[in-house]
Amino acid sequence: MTIVCKMKCWVAPQGDAATDESVQTVQFGAVYEPDAGKRQLPENAVFGKMTPWGEFKAGIANPAAKSQLVQGKSYYITITEAPD
Repeated sequence: MTIVCKMKCWVAPQGDAATDESVQTVQFGAVYEPDAGKRQLPENAVFGKMTPWGEFKAGIANPAAKSQLVQGKSYYITITEAPD
């Protein structure tokens, strides 16, 4: 089984939520299009209906990974089962 969520990225200030300043805190929140008459991104309406709310927060230390995440951009978060 796979679940895909579309989420918007919010980057916390460096060192804000972590004691190690080399770790960047990122938070993702579910996207949505609340007004059917003003929908500019129909895909967001679909994801908003299937995942009406949600958040994911992570600390990222890898500089290459940190540089790929942009404040305010949307990303797909894929959930798949992992072995124990």
